[in-house]
Amino acid sequence: MTASSLTLQAEDGVDRTARRAAFLHRGASILLLAVVGAVFAFPILWAAMSSLKSTDDIITGTYPLSWSSFVPLKATLENYVYLFSELNFQRNLLNTLIAACGQVSVAVITSSLAGYAFARLNFPFRDVVFGLLLLTAFVPVEAIIVPLYRIMHWFGLVSTYPALFLPFACNPFGIFLMRQAFRDIPVEMEEAARLDGASPLRIFFSIALPNVRPTLATLVLIQFIWSWNAYLWPLVIMQDPNKQIAQVAIANLKSIPNSPMDGPLFAAATAVTIPLVILSIVLQRYYVRGLVTSGMK
Repeated sequence: MTASSLTLQAEDGVDRTARRAAFLHRGASILLLAVVGAVFAFPILWAAMSSLKSTDDIITGTYPLSWSSFVPLKATLENYVYLFSELNFQRNLLNTLIAACGQVSVAVITSSLAGYAFARLNFPFRDVVFGLLLLTAFVPVEAIIVPLYRIMHWFGLVSTYPALFLPFACNPFGIFLMRQAFRDIPVEMEEAARLDGASPLRIFFSIALPNVRPTLATLVLIQFIWSWNAYLWPLVIMQDPNKQIAQVAIANLKSIPNSPMDGPLFAAATAVTIPLVILSIVLQRYYVRGLVTSGMK
């Protein structure tokens, strides 16, 4: 056996070992992701399965745990029928959608304009103002809920749709996200447009915004989730039951005395979760790309 053949055999053995290690690493990664995904998906699937059971079946299947505790043996849609016919839950979903779309629209406009100003415009104390703005992100809503309510009452906006989202028009996270995205755009592109006579607004709408579309999608997704899951502020500011959002309506189902509402409760939770799951799946690739391109790795 020559030296060259021994060398080839050794290299082949090394290649097989490397391929085996890569295969094991990939398999372990897929298994880990599957476990993590199952952990996060289990509550959603359990709520969806429980929404297809009657309230009596949910209560009787709580203890001891068995397959009937998670899988409906007699699937029924009575909870959804009761939810959307008797409780008129579609009205609460519509109110939630109005509040979410309003907050997304206002936050995208203000965050884009403010983020571009902090990234490209030079004005006195720019960095100081930006730092103070970021500090407001650490102030919990619970600490300022009374002043916010007084401001909304002073403007006569209590129990109106704008009151649900106007206090969150200026979002520090959104401004920071858009600022980072605008800073990643080459300055040469804007300078060339400026030499061609483009105004600052033309540069903003024609050059800056089209180059941060993944970040805009990220901002839309995050703002929509935050508004869709809001509970405390709508509970305080919205005193009109016909304009109340879904999260508060779900909490009210649990507070009905001497009347278990577990079935409609699971149905409402499922109905509220489905739009978020669909939106997250649709905007997933833009969400990841937006965070990466914005320097938030």
